[in-house]
Amino acid sequence: MKRYFSIITILLALNFLQSCENENNPNLLEVYWDQTGCADPWATNSSQNENDLINAIEEYLATEGVIGAKVISIKNEASQANCLACFCTTGIRFFVAAPKDQLDKLLELGFQRKS
Repeated sequence: MKRYFSIITILLALNFLQSCENENNPNLLEVYWDQTGCADPWATNSSQNENDLINAIEEYLATEGVIGAKVISIKNEASQANCLACFCTTGIRFFVAAPKDQLDKLLELGFQRKS
């Protein structure tokens, strides 16, 4: 039992250190995208599961030449439009971390810089 507890503690510590490293890495920037009902360029919709959305976004960015971008979180914090059209926002916001030299590409694709 002690060994099991030690392994869990080590894994949690490594996860914490990794997340702190990303937040403090001066070479990374964070951008976001407000999800739409069905008009996002990675051809998914709001009913797909989180892992499928993350994979689709990261594959789309790689296809568009954005190197090293990773979805770091998905939060329900954006404004939600009161409409059902494809372009209406769902209230879900995707946060992406990427190297600073990829900012122009991300902005051209429609991502917003996190302030």
